[in-house]
Amino acid sequence: MSQMSPTTRVQIPAYTDRWMMGDRFGDLLKVTTARPSVRAHLLTSDPRRYSGTVEIAHVRLDKSGKTVRVVLADCQ
Repeated sequence: MSQMSPTTRVQIPAYTDRWMMGDRFGDLLKVTTARPSVRAHLLTSDPRRYSGTVEIAHVRLDKSGKTVRVVLADCQ
């Protein structure tokens, strides 16, 4: 698991539609693990980065209040 705690503020990755609409920052609610999907391999130039399991960040966004799931390694 990562060193992030549930009270951590994060910026979601720039490749998401929410980020493009200005809904960029939020609170980290939890971190789960998942097997990588085909889509996860398309989001990076280095497919070896997603071998094994991927940590998924559940982030409640400030602007919309929605909770999104993104790859934790891509969050800032």
